[in-house]
Amino acid sequence: MGKENWWVNYPWRMVQTNLREIDMDQMNAVAFAETLKDFNATAVTLNAAGILASYDTKLPYHPKSDYLSGDSLKQMIEECHKRDIKVIARCDFSKIQEKVFEEHPDWAYRTAEGNIVNYNGFVQTCVNSDYQQKYVFEILKELFAEHDFDGLFCNMSSAVIVDYDFNVYGPCHCENCKKLFAKQFGAEIPETDDRRNPVFGKYMGFKNQCMAKQKKMMYEVVKSINSGIAVNGFDYYRVESNQDMDRPSWIYQTSTNARKTVGPNLDKVCDSAITDFLGFQYRHTAISPALLEVRQWQNLANSGSTSLFVMGDLEHHRDRSSIRASKKIFDFYAEHESVYEGLKSDAEVLLIHKMLLARVDAEVSGFIRALTECHIPFDEMKLQDVTPELLDKKKLVILADTRFISDEVAALLDAYVERGGILLATGESGCNAVNFRPRTENAIKSLGVGKILEKRMNLKSSLYEITEADEKMFSYCTDMGLSYIIPGKEVVVSEIQDESKTKTYMKLIPEQLYGPPEVCYPKEFSEISGVLKSSYGEGFGIYVPWLVGTFYYEQGQENTFTFMKDLLLNVCGVVSISKNTTPMCEITVHKNEKHTLIQLINTTGCFANSFFEPVPLYQISLDWNFKEGSKVKALNGGNVTWNQGKLVLDCLNVYEAIVIENEE
Repeated sequence: MGKENWWVNYPWRMVQTNLREIDMDQMNAVAFAETLKDFNATAVTLNAAGILASYDTKLPYHPKSDYLSGDSLKQMIEECHKRDIKVIARCDFSKIQEKVFEEHPDWAYRTAEGNIVNYNGFVQTCVNSDYQQKYVFEILKELFAEHDFDGLFCNMSSAVIVDYDFNVYGPCHCENCKKLFAKQFGAEIPETDDRRNPVFGKYMGFKNQCMAKQKKMMYEVVKSINSGIAVNGFDYYRVESNQDMDRPSWIYQTSTNARKTVGPNLDKVCDSAITDFLGFQYRHTAISPALLEVRQWQNLANSGSTSLFVMGDLEHHRDRSSIRASKKIFDFYAEHESVYEGLKSDAEVLLIHKMLLARVDAEVSGFIRALTECHIPFDEMKLQDVTPELLDKKKLVILADTRFISDEVAALLDAYVERGGILLATGESGCNAVNFRPRTENAIKSLGVGKILEKRMNLKSSLYEITEADEKMFSYCTDMGLSYIIPGKEVVVSEIQDESKTKTYMKLIPEQLYGPPEVCYPKEFSEISGVLKSSYGEGFGIYVPWLVGTFYYEQGQENTFTFMKDLLLNVCGVVSISKNTTPMCEITVHKNEKHTLIQLINTTGCFANSFFEPVPLYQISLDWNFKEGSKVKALNGGNVTWNQGKLVLDCLNVYEAIVIENEE
């Protein structure tokens, strides 16, 4: 086994091989490992245990594969280790085979009606069953006693309530869950995931508590076997950029996955797996190579790692397009490993993520678009991970419709603003407690609003007017000739705490007729503001009481983007690294003790849900806190020069990395 904490500062170039059971039939361990070495991989994930044992298990309720006639897992690990490739065991304890369920029906997840979820002969298990609470650990002890794995990844771990067709089955109602919940809360488990149910908040806390407890037990068991085993969710963090037939591709999926995983200090190991296939149904057909390549560059630019997820192994993978698209990034990273060592973000903006049941947070995603396309470097972090020390390093913190917030978090944010920070919040941020109950007044005092007077819902034709008094602050809108901005479906109306400390911008034109055209003009106006900027201590709270990010994410209109540009650059006062470059270019800025690293990704090949080779971009001008004349070089074929205090890159094809050496 490798050294303790081998994963720290490790050049992470992962290939996850989702081996099918038939792949072990004629497995050649030497060829498998050599192919990974040629790919410049430094780590690989192998199917090991759980649903199916890929080794000669002795445990009675751990079914062994019928295809173990090729080289063994042990031989594969040995050959990888000879080539300095770390090996992660992939386990899946979310399901058991029917024959196991028949002997242990109490191990299964149960719907509110008491039914099991059986998909192709595999029955979903419950996190509170003896299978996940006890038997799983017997499997892990056997697996790691017999195999020299470097790490553990548990797929679909803990509490899975969805099947491969994305049918959602709701809370588990097995006897174990019902007894534990009743003992803790004296109540019955809700039948569905319904936030309107007053017990639902308690159930979500209970579910998270059970999952955290199970994962911690698993971690402790593995570490007791060998402390040098890297465990996903503790020592490294796996996320996934993937595709489904019913979900359109989103160009920034990988960037946000990577950013919010590693954090501003890049102090977490991020395995951001890029799935090469088109959803569960088409596991052997690759997504567009141009999209896969961009995602790998985004991985490198935002987390300093690369990760490819394929069915089968690299050598025999039939669709080679994704492998070819990924290899150039793996090769580039291998050549320039030292450039990515010890990097930290140089961004002055932090976008906070809230806990969400849905797959997509449209409000957050809209801000990811706007910040990226305005070329404002930014970090992302989950709300529960935010600390005062981290906040104080940021000029601007963004709460994108963070509706459910505790008094403690509200006080943390207020203290940040009072010390001189700027907080931008949208929608219903601060309007609800963490138990999903609405508040009578906003919990975040620094936003300058208090009592919530009204929530206007299902709007269809309301507009915000940019008045003459707003034109100087909203200069980009003014230059474009914009007068009206669409707020979308929801507006929150609140009292202003202190008008002497609050500046307001834009006025709401309430619902108006939109047909027939002869009567389509405003007949009613209001004094309801679209943006409020309030002084609070040494800083400012800025409140946009509508879902500007959601509207931009869903509609993508330039007038919304231009408003967000004014909001970020003028109202909030943050800085763009390249004001005149096309929005279809992603830029990140990181630093270590030796240099500043600017990375640029060309996204001009993105056309809605199609992705092609991008069009080259020329003469990109960059302006940050650079010192003119510093030694600078481009690593991927471009040429960069100084021009009047700015850096100018002559040409960007797909990706460029610019290194600015620190002065001695």
